[in-house]
Amino acid sequence: MQRNNFMLKDKVIIITGAAGGIGSATAHLFTRHGAILILTDIHKEGLEELGALLKDSGAETLLIEHDVADPESWQSLMEKVRQKYNRIDILINNAGVVQPGAAERISLDEVQNQLSVNLSGTIYGCRAALNIMKAQNFGKIVNIASLGSIVPLPGEAVYSATKYAIRGYSLSLYAELRRSPVGVAVVCPDSVDTPQHAYELLYDDAVLSFLGKPLRPEQVAKGILKAVRKKKPEVLVPTGMGILCRIGMAFPRFFFSLLPMLEKMGRSTIKNRRGEKKNCQIKTMHY
Repeated sequence: MQRNNFMLKDKVIIITGAAGGIGSATAHLFTRHGAILILTDIHKEGLEELGALLKDSGAETLLIEHDVADPESWQSLMEKVRQKYNRIDILINNAGVVQPGAAERISLDEVQNQLSVNLSGTIYGCRAALNIMKAQNFGKIVNIASLGSIVPLPGEAVYSATKYAIRGYSLSLYAELRRSPVGVAVVCPDSVDTPQHAYELLYDDAVLSFLGKPLRPEQVAKGILKAVRKKKPEVLVPTGMGILCRIGMAFPRFFFSLLPMLEKMGRSTIKNRRGEKKNCQIKTMHY
């Protein structure tokens, strides 16, 4: 599993949150590499639309409606995959949600939803997969965090907290499993042009998510592919911005002194982009 030239052909790969932008782009990319895809999402309609597109390309897929925040749903998913394929090569823990807003304004339900889906969902998935991968003596887990797991995101504090936790959990697992044939990596992308990003645009709070042009989902999918193939514990997308984030947090007083300027830039971008996206639907979005 740890070879740099690791091939995806005929590998059994689970992608959670597959109906969203990053999940869909990753599914399309992995299909071109000949992977066998188990695509899961809580949104059945979007999952079926993706499945139809991939079927037309000749991909072998299994679609499973799945709630990552439910441990029993994870157990059911793993049993279905093992019964059909008798192994799990790779798990991509991609499902996630965001709810912008000042810390005192977002509801407790919105807090719990982000904790349950983003953090608990990732931990449940890793735990379920590790039980199988350790027994079969191979496997790779890739968790999706964010550059908001390196630098804080005012106005999205709970979301940022879940991503900090995912990154910490993933790096701890990497250390724990470093002598194991089972690998773990975490991918930390910048803001991505997905329905989630369009949803953030509706809120004045999420200013640091709009400092520049968002990544295309396909760019993140390539980062996920890199994480699958390499031994690296962490993949930053893009690399340059990720390094800047690391440098910024190495000098926190300097970083926080820049916040007024960064927030002004973000507010300007939000104002300009709202004129382009007047028809955004107001609902909690996933990846």
